[in-house]
Amino acid sequence: MEYSVTASATPAQLWEAFCDLGRLLGRGIYSEAAFIQGQPWLVGSRIRYAVEKPVKATVSAVVTLSEPAVKVALLNHALGVTAQQLVTFTPLGPDRTRVTMIMDYVGEPTTPEPLDAGQVLLFFCKDALDTMLARWQAQQKSA
Repeated sequence: MEYSVTASATPAQLWEAFCDLGRLLGRGIYSEAAFIQGQPWLVGSRIRYAVEKPVKATVSAVVTLSEPAVKVALLNHALGVTAQQLVTFTPLGPDRTRVTMIMDYVGEPTTPEPLDAGQVLLFFCKDALDTMLARWQAQQKSA
């Protein structure tokens, strides 16, 4: 799965918005999104996501690569699926940046009902980057 967004912002500005896990909460999709071990966004740090929809699950993630405002990679585990996630922040000019999220996965979901893991991961890619943009835009309006 791959999804990209572009914004009139610097990579550092979008990185800051991306790093705010609070942007994921309060919308009925996640009931928890928090670092549970290590320094946030450093290699080896761990995040727990409690997901309510599109499927109820607890996702355990570990940061495997961290170059702030350039790229970050995570390894996610949930419901019998392991997903490698890479997020890149590509400058397109002085104040324009494209953020791309790529997720590749292995395994079959261990859910009682059939689940298309690819479609679920694409949903999370879109949600992660769309909420990052919304966080950035809200910050600009309040500045």
